Amino acid sequence: MSATATRIEFTEKMAGHFIARKFTLSAAKPLSRAEFLSESSHSHRRDFAFTVTIKVPDLNKFLQDPATPSQISGKITDFRFSEDMQIERGYFQLFTTPAASPDFDTVKEMHYTLFLTDREGRKWTFFGFKELLKEATTELWKQTTTLYFYLWEGHSTFDTYAEKNVHAIGVLRISVADFARQMASFKTNLNSFSEEKKALLTYFKAFAENAWQAYAPFFFTTTTARWNEHAYPVHTTQGVAEGEITTHPFDTRDGLTLSLQRFCKTPARDVVLLLHGLTTSTDMFIMPEHKNIVNHLHAQGFGDVWSLDWRGSSRFPYNLIPHKYTIDDVARFDIPAAVEKLRALCGEEVRIHVIAHCVGSIAFMASYAAGYVRNIASIVANSVSLTPQVRWQAFLKMMAGPEILENLAGYPYVSPKMPYLPGRGFGKWLYWMERSIRHECKEPACHMISFMWGWGFPAAFNHRNIHPLTHRRLADLFGGTGFHYYKHIRKMLLHKASVSWDERTPINYLEEMMKRDLPPTLLISGTENQIFPGSNKKTYDILSATKNGLKVRYQEFAQYGHQDVFMGQYCHEEVFPALVEFLREHAAVASAPKLRIARGS
Repeated sequence: MSATATRIEFTEKMAGHFIARKFTLSAAKPLSRAEFLSESSHSHRRDFAFTVTIKVPDLNKFLQDPATPSQISGKITDFRFSEDMQIERGYFQLFTTPAASPDFDTVKEMHYTLFLTDREGRKWTFFGFKELLKEATTELWKQTTTLYFYLWEGHSTFDTYAEKNVHAIGVLRISVADFARQMASFKTNLNSFSEEKKALLTYFKAFAENAWQAYAPFFFTTTTARWNEHAYPVHTTQGVAEGEITTHPFDTRDGLTLSLQRFCKTPARDVVLLLHGLTTSTDMFIMPEHKNIVNHLHAQGFGDVWSLDWRGSSRFPYNLIPHKYTIDDVARFDIPAAVEKLRALCGEEVRIHVIAHCVGSIAFMASYAAGYVRNIASIVANSVSLTPQVRWQAFLKMMAGPEILENLAGYPYVSPKMPYLPGRGFGKWLYWMERSIRHECKEPACHMISFMWGWGFPAAFNHRNIHPLTHRRLADLFGGTGFHYYKHIRKMLLHKASVSWDERTPINYLEEMMKRDLPPTLLISGTENQIFPGSNKKTYDILSATKNGLKVRYQEFAQYGHQDVFMGQYCHEEVFPALVEFLREHAAVASAPKLRIARGS
């Protein structure tokens, strides 16, 4: 074998149509397959074809990562002048992480990025993609030979999140005859026929293996090939647009180290403290793929935002070992220590506005009801707070599930990552069980989240609200959890109120809250909440009949579920404005004092 890198080259011809259409494209909202096909079926479409040469510069690098860009050369017809434009630079990625297709079931894509300059000196980008849908075995030919494309101004790749001024879109296909000619065009830089044959077979084998990972039926567990696939680095802060990001660890009285993360654009007297749900983390508030709540708060004048990663955070390993932690521990140890740390860093005069979600909301309300935290300026609690209730199907799971999985199966935890873990065993059967009854999508993590929480198809959110990229990285956004939290919530369900786990010093948090002076409190929920349906409405009905009646409000968001109230792609338009309006009502009128800023302590 030659000591130089093995190169492979082939020619590809595709033909179809384009249609002139000017619009602004955001990478966060790409056109769907149906929109491409609808547009290209119009009577004013025009014929279009291109022939390009694709060169794989290093076969070994391609084998290590099939998404490694290959080079594209050739010419493409200028739509306006009907003359050829030379491809200045071109890149082809055979199998890459989905980004251009909004279909939830797209598991791999092929990308064509061509940088062009017309005769007037204007720069253009031709970007095309092919989508491979999970388990769509019968669609293999159609999907691997159909290219959806945009033509936009300037030179830029699709994954740069700047908006693009599109001038044309279209659909191209490879005919059977052109495919035969493409296969005959394959060649290498190797001199020996046997070596060339071996190199080409290696390339085709890699193609087949990647196609198999996409198209194989779920029971072949090809999902394990994605065990280390990450659309964004795990726990990335790329989603925070402005300000200084600092992390502040602190210790709890029962021996854990937790952390607060601060996103400070402008120090302020009014700060916002975010609390995630069980198995999620601060990540749910700073997602890069769409406008998140931290950026929204910054843009609306709340420049100092904090997020608490309590012991249930997926950023910590505490949930992945057998334990007896309960929501009482979060309320008694985690939240008071976090508030104390925040005040130590910002000053005692700081006004803390809390926005809490799911179990984070249950825990914060319990902490306030028990008197562990005080002097809170306002509270926003999503989905559930003091009166947890679930659908009857979820209740049946809660009654027996923890003991079956912990005691009989011997699992220390359950996680959305189980289907992706390398090898066989450890929870794969749970995914197979869920997959056999779920047809709303084909994403294993989505199915496992529905298994872990509530009852619905899906249970945790409305698919309409979830960005495709969010859907593909659910396994990074949700972690595992042990079973003791479930047991505590089960006790609350049986008591029809938030109560303590410890029988030695029992606390009914709902009754305690009815005695206390509440800060202004906004209880919220999605109308399609399948995790804790009606829970916050019930809490509102109870608290509104107490001395705190005028301080408590309730608001629902149409077409939202449980998790998508914060993680949805349209939240900045449909949810966050209501939260900001509430915060503004209860923010201090006085100008912000000079506050201390501790760095990394």
